[in-house]
Amino acid sequence: MIASGHRIALACLLLLLGIGSALAAPPLPRLERDRCVFRPPRGDKIECYTLVVAENRANPKSAEVRLKVARLKAKRPIAADPVIYLAGGPGDAPLVASTTGADPLAEGDWWNDTSVIRKRRDVIIVSQRGAGGSSPNLDCFEPRTSEPARAKRRAVTEPQEREILLRCRADFDRRRIDLAMFSTPTLADDVADLVATMQLKHVNLYGISYGTRWALEVMRRHPSIVRAVVLDGIYPPQINGEQNEPEIVRGVFEQLYAECAADKLCRERNPDLVGGVRAILNEAERTPLELTLALEDGPQPVKLDGAKLLLVMLHMMRQGEAALVPEAVTALRRGDKRLIRQFAEDLEEDDGGLLETNAQQFGGLFNTIECRETWAGVDQAARDRAIQTGGIYSLTAQLSKLPAFCPVWRVPVAPATERQPVTAALPTLLLSGGYDWLTPATWGREAARHLPEARHVIFRAQGHGVSSQDSCAARLRDEFFDAPDPRWPLPCRADAPPDFAGAAERVKAMKNE
Repeated sequence: MIASGHRIALACLLLLLGIGSALAAPPLPRLERDRCVFRPPRGDKIECYTLVVAENRANPKSAEVRLKVARLKAKRPIAADPVIYLAGGPGDAPLVASTTGADPLAEGDWWNDTSVIRKRRDVIIVSQRGAGGSSPNLDCFEPRTSEPARAKRRAVTEPQEREILLRCRADFDRRRIDLAMFSTPTLADDVADLVATMQLKHVNLYGISYGTRWALEVMRRHPSIVRAVVLDGIYPPQINGEQNEPEIVRGVFEQLYAECAADKLCRERNPDLVGGVRAILNEAERTPLELTLALEDGPQPVKLDGAKLLLVMLHMMRQGEAALVPEAVTALRRGDKRLIRQFAEDLEEDDGGLLETNAQQFGGLFNTIECRETWAGVDQAARDRAIQTGGIYSLTAQLSKLPAFCPVWRVPVAPATERQPVTAALPTLLLSGGYDWLTPATWGREAARHLPEARHVIFRAQGHGVSSQDSCAARLRDEFFDAPDPRWPLPCRADAPPDFAGAAERVKAMKNE
């Protein structure tokens, strides 16, 4: 009877241990099915998930990170290898609306933009850990999606800005969030976990801007899961975006000067473009240009100094509107502010920075990655010399907040191995814009130099993110996913010059309105 009692007690103990194991959280990573809040067009389908991964994969007791995932279904799922979109920023949140109550997939025109790809294969969008659509979210300030939020943000002074960041960073410490685990390599491992939990053998990667660095890191760390890659606006790990901005800005303006001088119409309509750019920037430095911007939250007065006026012209180039820059410069010299006002409104609605006194950057993931992987590697003495000798082309570099933010943010420095070029022998299409000053075409050439199966195509007249600006670029992207051969003949032209004639017609139409 005593032996039997021991066996019963042991059985009960084993049963309790089994129940305890069952009640414990399931192992990581895992994929949980979610209810979709998105509204697909008639005839389209979507599946929604949460990817749950470890904050620190080396720690068995790690906290969880939860990432939103949306799978836009193919019309006819012929191909088993979906396209995974990797967003830019760092900190972009394609699965979170920028306007309260909006559908982010509709805002981003995702259904239309992926329609050709989705004839054969699914498109998957995954949130970046630490950005909108993830938990934890590292953002330090409420989104700019309502009138009170915008007004509150615009009222922040420089001392308050520092206090917000200090409190935010201290809060992460209290919550035991390890910012060292919010890096490009950990984001790359999130993609590998997504592929594993979805039970996929191979996937295609599509990255824009910072998303290209994210994709390159997946190629480095997990090449076996990748079938083909499209990189648009390339930011390779061996490039430091803060190091030589004045030189990059000078380069795109000198390209514009040369192209305008070579075009008879542009040359006649905009004589002395070089002197005109210099004149309006110097004048704005002396006496800021006063405008009233018609924004979603009402009319807002703004004063554009030289740096902010330069930022507006660079925004025009970024949007693929380089041909309009000479017209805007010439018009402003005559006192006509309409073109500059139009693009200032567009820039403020998209990115902010014109009305906010200090152009704050409260995106915690942005600060974490940029301080860890970019600012820590800057030769600050060389950067200072470039700004001092850059003249008007150095004005925007002086707006950078990383020199002030990074000492407050306190993140570890990325090891030098992460800044080595990626050399994976995977079929890769690289797309660059000739007027992209954020990720210039030279960066694409540098990345392609180390990728033995790569093709680099430069769209001469376009800016940042050419697949959304040029129908030929979108076609190359879509066809490459179907047949990823970097040696195939291009089906369309990428070398069209800026359309100065079209720009002149648009200005004439504006005058007649």
